[in-house]
Amino acid sequence: MKKTIQVCIYTVIICASAVPFLAFGDHIPPVPESNVDYVLDARLFLKHNRWTPMLELEGWWEYDPNQFYYRHMTVGTYYRISKHVKVGGFYRLQMGARHDDDWINLNPGWDWVDTRDRAEHVLILDVTPRFLMPFLPGKDWLFMFKTRYMYNTYNGDQTIKLRPAITYFLMPGRDPLINFSFNWELYLALNYSSSVLYSQWPYLEILYHVSPAIKLSANVGYRVINWSTSQDVVDSGESPFEVKYKAFTIGAAVNFHFDI
Repeated sequence: MKKTIQVCIYTVIICASAVPFLAFGDHIPPVPESNVDYVLDARLFLKHNRWTPMLELEGWWEYDPNQFYYRHMTVGTYYRISKHVKVGGFYRLQMGARHDDDWINLNPGWDWVDTRDRAEHVLILDVTPRFLMPFLPGKDWLFMFKTRYMYNTYNGDQTIKLRPAITYFLMPGRDPLINFSFNWELYLALNYSSSVLYSQWPYLEILYHVSPAIKLSANVGYRVINWSTSQDVVDSGESPFEVKYKAFTIGAAVNFHFDI
């Protein structure tokens, strides 16, 4: 009987000790140990002298379980200011974007706001320098460093996107046939998140030139997003957090290029 009482007391003590940890975990977004996200892209480029207007449609099947969540339409134009540099200005309408403050207290429990029907407007400025790298073996190499400033009018978030990329062109007969490229997208949070590096996405891409007007591509990569303390967590007096959403990515795209 005495041993039974002791076991009960120890059980109560262990459970009581675990309560704070259970409460702590309750307000932290769960992340899967492994996940695969899918992305589809369609882009239209219309070239006229130095101008290249662009329309892009993109959709993501993401999170756990996979859902058709984030999608956007981006429209604007590039302008070639020199042989090696293009600048651009764009407007983006996006839905399904997930921000830190979308992690909310439902009383009881915590969960993400379903943002798939929430429209957000993003203004984008772009600078893209590119240079040939003839000193590398094979000579047909190109280095590009895309830099974008993005302002989200929904919440005032400001982001710098950096994407260094190196591409090899397979060019039998001097006509491009296949591109092999390594890209690394870095999203730097200027006025939000507890981490300056909010997200990163290294990926490998192969692009096939079906014709001068049509190009098909596929990519594989690994995406990391840093989720950190939402305003609801702060208002509830809970402890701050920072967790990483990690997922392998598989993507495909079709690109249309026309001279006008």
